[in-house]
Amino acid sequence: MFYEEARELLIGLEEGLMELERRRGDRAHLDQTFRSAHSLKGAAAMVGLAAIAEFTHHIEAVLDQIRSGMMGVDAEIITSLLEARDHLAAMVEAEAAHSPIPPSTELVGRLAGLIGGGSAKARAREAIPPAAAPAPPKPEPKSRSRKLDAKPSAAAAPTPAKRKKKSSTSEPSAVPALTRYQISLRPGHDVLKRGINLAGIFDELRELGQTTLTADVDSVPPLERIDPEQSYLVWTITIATDASPERIDEVFLFLAEDSEITIGRIEADGRLVPIGSAPRVEASAAEPGPRRAPRPSSAIVPAVEPTALPPAAAQPHANGAPEHAPARPSHPTLARPHARIRVDAGQLDELVGLAGELVVVTDNLMGLREIGGMDPWSHALEALERVSRQIRDTTLELRMVPVDELFSRFPRVVRDLSDRSGKEIDLRIIGQDTRLDRTIVERLGDPMVHLIRNAVDHALELPAERLAKGKPRAGRITLSAGHEGDRVAIRVEDDGRGLDREKIVKKGIALGMVPTGTSPDDPRVVSLIFEPGFSTRDSVSDMSGRGVGLDVVRDAVRALRGGVAVESVPGKGTAFVFRLPLTLALIDGLLVETAGGRFVVPLAQVEECVSLAGVRSALAEGRPCVAVRGELVPMVSLRNLFRADGPPPARQELLLTRHAGQRVGVAVDRLLGRVQAVIQSLGEGLHGLGRFSGATILGDGAVSLILDLSAVVSESRFAETATRSPYTASPWAESQR
Repeated sequence: MFYEEARELLIGLEEGLMELERRRGDRAHLDQTFRSAHSLKGAAAMVGLAAIAEFTHHIEAVLDQIRSGMMGVDAEIITSLLEARDHLAAMVEAEAAHSPIPPSTELVGRLAGLIGGGSAKARAREAIPPAAAPAPPKPEPKSRSRKLDAKPSAAAAPTPAKRKKKSSTSEPSAVPALTRYQISLRPGHDVLKRGINLAGIFDELRELGQTTLTADVDSVPPLERIDPEQSYLVWTITIATDASPERIDEVFLFLAEDSEITIGRIEADGRLVPIGSAPRVEASAAEPGPRRAPRPSSAIVPAVEPTALPPAAAQPHANGAPEHAPARPSHPTLARPHARIRVDAGQLDELVGLAGELVVVTDNLMGLREIGGMDPWSHALEALERVSRQIRDTTLELRMVPVDELFSRFPRVVRDLSDRSGKEIDLRIIGQDTRLDRTIVERLGDPMVHLIRNAVDHALELPAERLAKGKPRAGRITLSAGHEGDRVAIRVEDDGRGLDREKIVKKGIALGMVPTGTSPDDPRVVSLIFEPGFSTRDSVSDMSGRGVGLDVVRDAVRALRGGVAVESVPGKGTAFVFRLPLTLALIDGLLVETAGGRFVVPLAQVEECVSLAGVRSALAEGRPCVAVRGELVPMVSLRNLFRADGPPPARQELLLTRHAGQRVGVAVDRLLGRVQAVIQSLGEGLHGLGRFSGATILGDGAVSLILDLSAVVSESRFAETATRSPYTASPWAESQR
C-alpha cells in the first residue's frame, strides 16, 4: 500500500513542481504541492523507511520556505527540486525491489544551500506573496519530552513575559501570538495493524509548538484480554502554536481512515470553540489545478458502502471557492460523496472479460425466441439482454481513464528537452478529459515520447531562426485529444519546419526504398518516415537520429488496432494523428466465412460491404481490381491469401477498407452477421501472425480469429509485387505500391 500511494504522490509532486513557476501567486496550488511531499514523508516514516522520510524532508523544507514567502521561485530552484524528486522516486523503487539506495549527498547539499539563501536569481526576484494567514516555517521544538500530564496544563502557552523577551532578542518585527488548541483523538482499534506510529504523530505535533498529552485509560481491558495489536487509549492533546489549523490537521493525515479526531480552539476565557466537524472531500476536487486520475497500477471505482475519509479537506465556501475544513468529523459514520475504493487492475480486466462473455451468451440465447412455445419466456430473455448489456457498458466504463493520465507526463519531458536543446518550447494540452481504455493509455506513452523528441530535434527551430522567419520566439507543441465517431483522435502537432519531402525522397532513393525519379509530391512519400532504419539526420544526437522511432510508433499504434496519419505543411509544421478505438476489451465485428473458416472483422475497419455477385474483376497494373460505383478499387482475396482449394462461390462479398489513404476491397465468401467479440490475446507463441489481432469465443463455443484488414492488405500486396521490381521487396513498396 505504501509503494502504490508513494508513486501517486510522486506524480502529484512532479506535476505540482512543473506548474509552480507559472502559478507563482497560486497559494492553493503551492499548498497542494507541499502536501504531496509532506504526505510522502509521513507515510515513509510510518512504515520505517527513515532514509526516504529524511530525504523527503529536505524537499519539504524548501517548499515550506517558498510557502512562507521566504524564498522566491526560478528555473534553478525548480530544476533542483525536480532532480530531488527523481532521486526520491528512485529510492522508492529501489526499496520496492529490496535493493535500497542512499540519499544523494549532492542533492541534500544543494537543497540545504537553497534554504540557506536560495539561488542567485531567486534572491534577486520578489518572493511569492504569502497568503493572508500563511503557515510560517516550523519553529524549533520547545520540548522533545514525552511526559504525559494528568490534564492539560495552563502553562502550555508561553506567558506574555516570555513572548516579550523573545521579541526583544529576535527580528524587529512582531512575533505572531500563539494560539492554543485542544485535540481529542480516539485512534481506531486497527491503527497499529496498519503500521501507524502514534509516537511519530505526537513528535510531529511537538515540532509545531509546546504540547501536552493526557491518556484516558478507561478503555484498556484487563491484561489477560489485551490484544497487543489493537489501540485502546484515548488522547487529549493541548498545543500552543502559531501554525494554522490546517497545518495541525495535516499531522493526522494517516489516521482519518478509522479514527475520531476533533480540534477546538481554546479562547482566553477558557471556552473551547470547535474548529469544524464537516466531512471532508478530496482536495483534488476542490483545489485549482488539473485533477489527477489514479495510475495504471490500480483502478478506482465508485464504492457501494461509505469508505474511509480521504486525507485532505476542502469545503465549499459561500462564494463557491474552496475553503479547507480544519478538522475531521467526530462521527466516523459520516461519508463524503462519491467515495472510492481501490480495485486490482487484473481483477477489473477479468470482470470486463466476463461481462463481455455474458453478452455473447445472451446473444446466443436470443435464438430461443424463434422456437415454438417460448413466448412465456420472451420477456425474461429481453430483460436478460438489457441487463447484460448494461453490465457490459458499466464494466467497460470502469476501464476508461482520462487521457490526462498520458498527457500529464509530458510537461516534464518537454522541459528537459528544452533545456538540452537550447530551444524555447510552449507546450499546449487540449482535451485532456477525453476518456480512453486504460490499456491504450498505458501503451501510448513511448510512441508519444518518440514524436515529441523528434519534434524538438527535427522540427522546431532555434529562437533566432524562428524570429528570422517571422515566427514567435518559442516553438509550440500541441497535444490534443477528442472523439471522432466511435474512435478517439490524438494529435501531436508542432509549428516547426514541416517535412522536407525532397530530402525524404533522396534518402529513400539512396536506401533503395523508392525508384529513381519519384516525385516529392507523391502523397505516399510521407510513409517513408515510418520505415525501419529511415532517418534524414546525418549525425546522431542524444535525442534522435539513430534510425529508431517512427516505425516503433506505427507498430505500437497498429497493435492497439489504431492507425496513424501525417499532416504537414512546409514551413508551418507537422501533425501526427492517432485514431484509436475507445476500448480494447470488446469490439463490434462482422462474422465472415472464407474457405470454410469463420473470422471476425472489426466493424471500425469496414467502410462498406458490397456484393460481388455478377461482377467480374479486372487487372490494373497486374493487380485484381473491381469497379465500385465508377471507382476502380484494388481487391485482395482472402481465399488466395489463405491458399484455399476449390473455386470461389458464385456470390462473394467485398469489405471496403482504407489503407495508406486508398480504398481497398477484401473479398470474403459470405457475411454471417454482426457479433460482439471479447478479444483474447493470441499468446506469446503466435504474436508473429500479423494478419490476426486476437481471437474470440463465439456464442456456440467455437474459437474465431480476429482479422486485421490493414495487415491483410499489406501482406497481400507484398506477395503480389515482390517479384516485379528490384525495389518492391522493401516494406514501403509492400504497403504502398
